[in-house]
Amino acid sequence: MLKKVMLLLCGAAVPLMSVAQTKNSLFTVKITATKMPAMAKIYLLYQVNGKKIIDSAMQTNGLFVFKGNIDRPRYSTLVCDTNNIGLSGMIKKQHDKPDLLRMYTYPGQVVLKTSTPLIADAGFVGKGINADHFKLEQLLSPVYAAIDKISNLAETAHEPKNSPLNIKLDSLNLVKQAIRRKFVIDNPDSFIALVALNDYAGISPDVAVIEPMFNRLSLRLQHTPSGKEFRKFLSDQKALNPGAMAPVFVQNDTAGNPVNLTSFRGKYILIDFWASWCGPCRAANPELVKIYNEFKDRNFTILGISLDGADAKDAWLKAIKNDGLSWPQVSDLKHWENEVAKLYSVRKIPQSFLIDPKGVIIARDIEPKELMKKLKQVLLIK
Repeated sequence: MLKKVMLLLCGAAVPLMSVAQTKNSLFTVKITATKMPAMAKIYLLYQVNGKKIIDSAMQTNGLFVFKGNIDRPRYSTLVCDTNNIGLSGMIKKQHDKPDLLRMYTYPGQVVLKTSTPLIADAGFVGKGINADHFKLEQLLSPVYAAIDKISNLAETAHEPKNSPLNIKLDSLNLVKQAIRRKFVIDNPDSFIALVALNDYAGISPDVAVIEPMFNRLSLRLQHTPSGKEFRKFLSDQKALNPGAMAPVFVQNDTAGNPVNLTSFRGKYILIDFWASWCGPCRAANPELVKIYNEFKDRNFTILGISLDGADAKDAWLKAIKNDGLSWPQVSDLKHWENEVAKLYSVRKIPQSFLIDPKGVIIARDIEPKELMKKLKQVLLIK
């Protein structure tokens, strides 16, 4: 569904990393597609600092060309419209399978060619980021397909965790991780190896395992902003664990007023990272509402930090209202590049940190039931 294409610009479980900014930020994307109808239009979609960028191109003698400026490689989507209904029209036709291709747009030139009327069949000409991306995707694609199939079966049948289907699912996830690990080891100077390591590490990495893998990457990759960001993420696993002081920040609330974390000193506070587009976040909100209502008069509050994008303020405000979130809410509307999210090395949402009255982290990523128990414990409630 094309709606899923748009969600690619809104969120993912783990954000893709950036890479070094170059002095020459000009990019060109050239697509040779001589079999496409004359009316065909191709859209290029990506995101910068929480803002969705949507460009389009018509063909000239079978050649589609995009030009612009971009600061670094950005995960992008090409979508082809051969029915002259426009992008919004394609979004409304949610039952149709869109013709799309996922790739990276980056400073320099990206060249693609398709010998069919479909952009999904296009291949990348030459070596580089997209060639490596496609290579890894080809290795992972059958595993993802099998995981999706078994996940659907297990969910439909309400299988217990130790069922044969879920055991098979666990084994497929191990295969997926093995493929990523091998790619990282075999391609130490590839940007996609850094992306693969990012995915391999997950949200709570074993630093003793991941750090040596990172150190085997080329010095060029390690010293890019992406490499430095990943190294910070590894070091943050200790700096953000229970017992550490919570990093202090200031961010604006829904009315544009600055909210300082230090203003909550003297209370227990749950920092809740979420977004209006995040299904698991919205599903968890009713439980948070119950917890907030039970403990709000007992020296406890919640501070919501939204990872919504620049064009999603209305959706953020609507979600706050619809979900009944009466606690303070802040955001800089930069999506995954939210400054507080980066400060706390947030790589998935929902994610949370429970902080005591002195500003010390006492728990993180705690489930609602466990949060309830923890609050009763620290607030001395029987």
